[in-house]
Amino acid sequence: MSTYKLSDTILRRVYPLVKDNAKLRAEGITKDRLRTIIRDNRAVKLARGQYISAHNWQNLNITEKHLARIIAYSRVLDEPVFTHQSAAILHGFPVLEVPVSVHVYSQSGSSNEALTRHNDSYARDASITRFLAGITATSPIETVVGCARVLQVDEAVVVADGALSRQQTETRINYWELHHALMNSPRKGSARAREVARLMSDKSDSPGETLTRLRLQEYGLFPIEQYFVKTDLGNFVSDFAFEQLGVLIEFDGRVKQTDKTMNPDGWVVDREKERENALMRAGWRLLRLRWEHVRGRGSPWVLESALRSFGIL
Repeated sequence: MSTYKLSDTILRRVYPLVKDNAKLRAEGITKDRLRTIIRDNRAVKLARGQYISAHNWQNLNITEKHLARIIAYSRVLDEPVFTHQSAAILHGFPVLEVPVSVHVYSQSGSSNEALTRHNDSYARDASITRFLAGITATSPIETVVGCARVLQVDEAVVVADGALSRQQTETRINYWELHHALMNSPRKGSARAREVARLMSDKSDSPGETLTRLRLQEYGLFPIEQYFVKTDLGNFVSDFAFEQLGVLIEFDGRVKQTDKTMNPDGWVVDREKERENALMRAGWRLLRLRWEHVRGRGSPWVLESALRSFGIL
């Protein structure tokens, strides 16, 4: 068993927001008043006897809401071990789609829309990591392998890349350790796990970069990842580079333009424009890809058109 600290900051913030009946009674909220509060949509029931105020719920992002549900179920289930995407979220790994349902290992009980129970030998025998307040989940490596065995390839590679990312400072998984675990996954889902081992990278910094790389590889394109570029404004790192073509590719998820933590002073667009101009003066062309270019395979011509316009295809 290991103890994981990186998610404690978020858990410590969300944990007290989830209140049980005893806590509510201590705050003077009777059963009758609680029923009225819920009826008036001023509180959200997360699990049996576990609630959060509607105000606090609305102020949580989608990942934090899933954490709140994990906290609630950690209190009402018998020694739960959270698995798959729920474990990934606890470990701070990115997930392409935050599930509505909380995933947990359980030897008994049935699943429903809010809770998915897993009772396979891999989850049963997995090493566990302990978080704040005794919340437990499958270990980082076994979380990635568990996801790789059951999720769609895009989703699983996003989790694997996130676990390998340089942004995982304290608990970054070793590439070859994860590769070995995926290649030696149990029979059920083993082919999918091996595919994830083949496709994953330790150079991706976001799900968008991961999907960009996967889509490019589908065209037989293997650019240099995290390419170092010198300009008159300084040195920059671009997501992908085709050196011979003088083309850089970057994924632009548009989050940094609206997220206050990534754009605290509101000048990110101006800085990005200055950076792009510097790259052009250094002789590079910059292709920016967005979600519509890389998300799934429903509109491949959108990406193909962009690649052809830059002479990449």
